[in-house]
Amino acid sequence: MAIEKIRTGVDGLDEVLGGGIPKGSVVLVSGLPGTMKSSLCYAVLSNAVREDNVKCLFISLEQTKRSIEVQMETMGFDMESAKKGIHVLDVGTIQKESGRSSTKPWMDFLRRTIEAKQRIDGVDIIVIDSLDALEVLAQFKDRRTELFHFFEWLRDLGTTAFVLTEAPPQLGISVFESPQLRDVAGYLADGIVHLQLHPVTDVEMQRRIRIVKMRSSNHKTGFYALLFEAGRFSVTRALSS
Repeated sequence: MAIEKIRTGVDGLDEVLGGGIPKGSVVLVSGLPGTMKSSLCYAVLSNAVREDNVKCLFISLEQTKRSIEVQMETMGFDMESAKKGIHVLDVGTIQKESGRSSTKPWMDFLRRTIEAKQRIDGVDIIVIDSLDALEVLAQFKDRRTELFHFFEWLRDLGTTAFVLTEAPPQLGISVFESPQLRDVAGYLADGIVHLQLHPVTDVEMQRRIRIVKMRSSNHKTGFYALLFEAGRFSVTRALSS
């Protein structure tokens, strides 16, 4: 049986993924600050809106809606087109004003908000930025159980979800070397996309992307160069060093 896939629209990336992201997957996007996790995910949403007319939800737990939109506009994204299908939800301000501190009320609020958006407008792809902020805001008491239920809830929505997370400096070839990812999130996720900054000379860095894991997909596993120019990402063979 053929598996329906979500195309990223990023030049070269769908080929590396073996045709795209399997629909309904929960994908962990990991990388240190500066690896363009948020921008890459926004580009995937923007491409999906333009090419496949889907409805998308970008949930920022760290920045305001205005901050996200200014950032993406400055980078050259077609915001007029993107805003037709991308709804940016800023829950940080609401969380601050409400003074919620317990786990259950905040998570219930987040779930109800997403479910209401899906019920009213429909949601095909969700980006949650970030898992690290989610854990702080929700104050997980049992991390493994909380993440298991949260990832299962995302799958039950029937959407494709990208969950962003930072990776520690000592992260090597595999994200499973990270204790934070190894114990729960890496195993619970259907896919892992890892971004990194790689030194190619003593003064130059190259952004790289690797598909560490993608269930139900015959994907390539090596590192590829992640390029960005004039509002568009592309993936090519990595420069050797």
